Amino acid sequence: MIHVFTGPTLSPDDPALQDRALRVRPPIAHGDLFEIKTGDTVVIIDGVYHHSPAVRHKEIIWTLSRGVRVIGAASIGALRAAELGDCGMIGVGSVWHAYATGLLSGDDEVAVAQSTDADRSACTWPLVRVRQVVAMGLSQRVLDKNQAERLIHVLAGVYYAHRSWDAVRLVSRREAPEFARWLREALAADRHFGDVKRTDALSAVALARDLVSTPVEPVDGLIWQTRCFRQWANRAAAQDTDHGRLPTLLRVHFQQIFDSQFPQVWWEHLSSYGVPELPPALACAVTQPRTDLTDPTVTARLLVHETEEDRADVARYAAVTAQAGRTHHGFFPEAIKEQVVRDMLAAVWGTGADGLEEEAWLRGLQGVGEAVDAARPFLLGFLKDQEAAR
Repeated sequence: MIHVFTGPTLSPDDPALQDRALRVRPPIAHGDLFEIKTGDTVVIIDGVYHHSPAVRHKEIIWTLSRGVRVIGAASIGALRAAELGDCGMIGVGSVWHAYATGLLSGDDEVAVAQSTDADRSACTWPLVRVRQVVAMGLSQRVLDKNQAERLIHVLAGVYYAHRSWDAVRLVSRREAPEFARWLREALAADRHFGDVKRTDALSAVALARDLVSTPVEPVDGLIWQTRCFRQWANRAAAQDTDHGRLPTLLRVHFQQIFDSQFPQVWWEHLSSYGVPELPPALACAVTQPRTDLTDPTVTARLLVHETEEDRADVARYAAVTAQAGRTHHGFFPEAIKEQVVRDMLAAVWGTGADGLEEEAWLRGLQGVGEAVDAARPFLLGFLKDQEAAR
């Protein structure tokens, strides 16, 4: 399978992407690579960076280490490929080459404002396209070197989200009228004129097709075991169930909160790593295994008591929380008062307020603070069930 992460550079309905071998996906974001399977090919073209966290370098490195081919071009793909070429990421196109050789360095060279429509089209011009059309204008002698330098200087000073075609046109008319007329005519004949990002993206997709039958070898020496990386991987882990695709971490948290026998489950999990001869609560507090929810053996151990009804409740509670976010502007689980969650935990666990801390450690949660965070997504669904039972 070839996964193509694109948006403003290549529209999902672009003819070049109409191939069953391609899975066209939105611009890449943090966490998107964790579900890619070994042997697949990833083409990174566009990515998010403002409203969502950008894809991390370590995510790409980890993906390469699993035997996934990763190709980058045009936009954030070109940036990451220039930075990670020594790790096995493949760069394609002139934008990548300019970054790799140091001719370009700033992220704003490729940044654009994106439409909120389904095609995610670009609303502005990236600076690399400005440089391209200016270079083409120089070669066609419709502007001189001083005009070219002035155009690039002025447009480079325009914030990327404001560098619209109107801005390019107005600056061009002021600084080089003949070039402005020439560019307008060229774009009327070909709306992709000078779109170097698009050209590079098409080359990257073509290369992915050419290489799809070539086996992918894992890149040696790229293993990451940092705490942050494990947290990212655990948050991204998910499985398909009869109730849709459910995050593994949410399912484990449900068991930690609602399974009365989970302290024993956690103790057996700790025992597989070796537990010091201490009272259980203290042993749980000082023993912190590197729990990997991408490991099927670990998830099976932690979800050993999970039932079909539990999975249904996880999905239902998640839906209740999501609905609250849609109907109440500004609502999010983290805004729920801590005391309300503590009261729920005390009721579910059958402890008084003083017993919450110890019970949390026994359930594999690092204190009542982490227990509150784990329980927040379930609170509204739980309260709804309580109300219905009255």
